[in-house]
Amino acid sequence: MIDEDDSTTRLLRLADPRPVAPADRASRVRDAVHDEWRGTIRRRTVRRRIAFAVVLIAAAGTAAAVALRPRGGAPAPAEVVAHVERVDGRSPLAAGAPVPSNEWIQTDAAGRVALRLRDGTSLRLDAQSRIRMVSPTTIELAHGAVYVDSGHESAGFEVRTALGTARDIGTQFETSMTGDSLRIRVRTGVVELRRGRDDPVTARAGTELTLEGKEITKRPVHRDGPEWGWAAALAPPFDIEGRSVAAFVEHLSRERGWSLRYVDAALARDASGIILHGSVAGLEPEQALAAALASSDLVHRVRDGELLVSRRRPEDP
Repeated sequence: MIDEDDSTTRLLRLADPRPVAPADRASRVRDAVHDEWRGTIRRRTVRRRIAFAVVLIAAAGTAAAVALRPRGGAPAPAEVVAHVERVDGRSPLAAGAPVPSNEWIQTDAAGRVALRLRDGTSLRLDAQSRIRMVSPTTIELAHGAVYVDSGHESAGFEVRTALGTARDIGTQFETSMTGDSLRIRVRTGVVELRRGRDDPVTARAGTELTLEGKEITKRPVHRDGPEWGWAAALAPPFDIEGRSVAAFVEHLSRERGWSLRYVDAALARDASGIILHGSVAGLEPEQALAAALASSDLVHRVRDGELLVSRRRPEDP
């Protein structure tokens, strides 16, 4: 057997040595190889930078899409916090229109608007007023006057102004702001006025609280006085058909600021079972009350802020 290592050695000895390349040619070859190597490195670097930039752009586009589009892919609709219940005079709003959160509502000198919130609270905006529905239980009053009837189902309502925040506890109240003056009238219940870190100031039913600068004053106000006239005029209509006498007189008493009393306990119990029929639309409150009660053989009397309901006697007109 021939040894492959010995054969290779003999062949190398027989081969002539390769001629040495001229120095200038070797230099040109080295320069060309070096230039090609540098070009290759540059091309690789450029490709890497372009790829990295593309990755950054794609990431930025994804982040922007996430920031602009909520989960689910479609823009989140504004929360509807109330509906227009009544329009008195001139207004771009129409009865039944939804009111989304964070939308400003403004009335001019010839218009008033009543809203109904999700929890049943009645919100009435006087002429030349501007409010924003911050949430289902909070509004911001920029100027003008707003009347709140939070009813029995409300957990509390806030009216925020630049001068302070009025917060109620199941009540009827009016908040009015003009320039640097803030006025709160409390018809029923209790309202707290909060201003920054100062202790809250409490106003109870039958109180008008005025803040001017840093000075707060209080004075009594009647529950059925003319001050509440504009809010009563915006009261939601009451359809008496199929409703009880008790429900109707309680509604009117609340809207007019009357205290309700029946002539005796038996009539107070019976009033929930006496059902009304027909319509009193277009009548003034006392006219509507007289017409509704007449069909049930009942009469009423309003004196000193009290509504008294009794049975008709032979001598009554």
